Amino acid sequence: MATQGPKPYVKLASTLVLLGMGLFTLEQYGLSRMEEPGHPLHLDGNLLSLLVIAPLLLVAVGAIVFVVGRMRRL
Repeated sequence: MATQGPKPYVKLASTLVLLGMGLFTLEQYGLSRMEEPGHPLHLDGNLLSLLVIAPLLLVAVGAIVFVVGRMRRL
């Protein structure tokens, strides 16, 4: 019998969570670089809101995909 890889919903959920965590890391790096002296850059409030909401939304959707996929497989 051949070994099976991860189920499709697990792949999708892990991809979404990893993308969200990666975006969060890039956001934190970028914002820390902007706070250094000599970088007078101002971001629009809408863009800042998007930078905060997008990673959290990706992680939340990944968790929902995993839970719903797990429930459908039972």
